[in-house]
Amino acid sequence: MPTSAGHSFSYRKLFDVVAPHYEARIIRAFGPYAASLVEWAAPQPHETFLDIGTGTGIAARLAAAHARQVIGLDFSAPMLQATQPAPHLAFVQGDAHRLPFAANSFDGVLASFGFNATRPQKSLKECYRVLKPGGRSVFQEWGGLHPLDQLVGEVVAPYTVEDDEAPSELIALRDFLDDDRVWHEDLQVEEDYQEFLAELGFINISAREFAPLKLRLSVEDFIDYKTAWTSQLYEFAAMSPTVQRACLAELENRLYRHADEDGILTYDPLMFRVMAYRAG
Repeated sequence: MPTSAGHSFSYRKLFDVVAPHYEARIIRAFGPYAASLVEWAAPQPHETFLDIGTGTGIAARLAAAHARQVIGLDFSAPMLQATQPAPHLAFVQGDAHRLPFAANSFDGVLASFGFNATRPQKSLKECYRVLKPGGRSVFQEWGGLHPLDQLVGEVVAPYTVEDDEAPSELIALRDFLDDDRVWHEDLQVEEDYQEFLAELGFINISAREFAPLKLRLSVEDFIDYKTAWTSQLYEFAAMSPTVQRACLAELENRLYRHADEDGILTYDPLMFRVMAYRAG
């Protein structure tokens, strides 16, 4: 989206920026959720799967251990450059709104937090198109904000620079994040998922908002994970070193109040888990 400074931001750039440290800083939280989703999808040895928004390929790698063939798709070239090879697994750069595959190509389509950067009217329609009759779409997306996520936002906000002092690219990022909420505007509750997918022709739809796992993360690992995302990287980069240190010190102090005696946090965010079938 153009800004007054003449700059623009995009979802692709959001993920291009985090690609170099995605496996080291983000997968520690995302990996268990991907594993749980793949277990629920239950890929079989005779099946082919597509993993949309594959990132560095964590869900695709796990699925490939069970399926005949898995293709991981992402629009970020740096993300795909960070993937790891595995048997029965290939990666393709592409757009979820225009999948580069023929109709009726896959027994299953996975997406572990891979749809929220898309327009659901296009991406879920494409998902339906590439599924074989009787094939299933299995995905997860974030639900309501977790108290620890809310705490991070509350602590960091007072330390961020004002717009009139911020770099133009940070302003562009803020404008983009404020305006682009298409997925979450259309799909807010379980009934939204059920109705939306039914309109596209899916059947046997299961959509549930719940906390599927309780992760145990050290305060330090949780801070490392939360500050790894592009939005926080840009916000912290705009702060002076003194302000950065003060912000991180307060964040650490506040989080330790929620940790156990060993400094371990329990992190169990809500998410939507969805499974839906194409009519056979």
